Amino acid sequence: MKTLYLDIFSGISGDMFLGAMIDLGVDAAVLEAELAKLSLGGYQLHVGRKTKANIEGVKFDVHLLPTKGDEHSHEHGHSHSHSHDDNGHPHERSFADIKALITDSSLSGWVKEKSIAVFRRVAVAEGKVHGMPPDEVHFHEVGAVDSIIDIVGGCIALELLGKPRVLAAPVTEGTGWVDCAHGRFPVPTAATLEILGARGVAVNQCDE
Repeated sequence: MKTLYLDIFSGISGDMFLGAMIDLGVDAAVLEAELAKLSLGGYQLHVGRKTKANIEGVKFDVHLLPTKGDEHSHEHGHSHSHSHDDNGHPHERSFADIKALITDSSLSGWVKEKSIAVFRRVAVAEGKVHGMPPDEVHFHEVGAVDSIIDIVGGCIALELLGKPRVLAAPVTEGTGWVDCAHGRFPVPTAATLEILGARGVAVNQCDE
């Protein structure tokens, strides 16, 4: 595949992207084997075909396994669940933690480079919003296991498809509010706008 075109008519999430990549031909078993190189436990992947609004596609889920104090596993769909420590608090990982996790793995050099670049872009945006150096940024939602799987898995999928050039339609976001670790923020959030603005990507909003 030489070119991948994303029609982002209502945003896109990591699980949606990976489901689409598997539908395009990425072998789910190979993807899972590559992700295992991260030495990141506490999750199981589930891939299956689903029909929604009469449209068939691949549904990709990250199921977080129960940890101490949890009575059930979490399922990752469009909102991110969190793994918890022994006190029931979500794990937080710094950019340095995630960079080390990826660097110390046996993933390919290309996947390492692209995955770290994605996290670095988020760290720079979060750092600017919160007034701190990127290396000191602690990820909350993005540091969760399912988000690491989404981002690194996305880069693995692109490599398996032959490292295509990725193009996208104009970005369309929804409206309203989102609750995250720092409180309640309007959509699009400040970090999202910073990432898009830094690359000169225009964003429109729909009524959803």
